[in-house]
Amino acid sequence: MMSLNSFNKKKDEEMKENYQATLDGKTKRSSDDFLSKISRKESERKRSITFSITESQLKKMDKKALENGFKNRSEFLSSIIDAI
Repeated sequence: MMSLNSFNKKKDEEMKENYQATLDGKTKRSSDDFLSKISRKESERKRSITFSITESQLKKMDKKALENGFKNRSEFLSSIIDAI
């Protein structure tokens, strides 16, 4: 299995372990732990995109964004993607 950061053996092993833990139903990190590791950095030019999510997913994202000190759900989503 190859990670997004190819040719990095440590990252590849970590990705493999996380994938297997997910398949086994034993996630390595809680969602709170994941959220605590995301950061709010802006270094690239942003581009608008459109995608579809459910109303309940949108409400969850709004709630978590506010709880974690983000200005809006877009900033929150960007930080989640950066943490991947």
